[in-house]
Amino acid sequence: MGVVENMKDVAELIKKLGDIELNRKILTLETEVLDLTRDKRRADDKVEELERALKFKDELKFKDPYYWLDGDPTPYCPGCWSGKRLAVHVVTVLHPLAGQQKQCPSCKHFYDHGQM
Repeated sequence: MGVVENMKDVAELIKKLGDIELNRKILTLETEVLDLTRDKRRADDKVEELERALKFKDELKFKDPYYWLDGDPTPYCPGCWSGKRLAVHVVTVLHPLAGQQKQCPSCKHFYDHGQM
């Protein structure tokens, strides 16, 4: 049985005894326990998110002129990753004069079409 369930059981017993003040304190305590439980869940989620980000950072490798992730055929913009820690895939665009080029959709930087 968990803390919340135990608190509810105690609250029911207190209610049966008719001690209103003690019942209020138990209900306040129950609310605080629920708040702590939510805070812990948020902290656990944040830890998981940071662990994923750290793993991604370790797996991302620079091979001039882009950052690459093993198994991902699309490179990442080096300017966005190095400057802002944003993992943004570069995309192929058709430039009216230069033909096909790689461009970052975030920072709008164009990469020479020979750089791939």
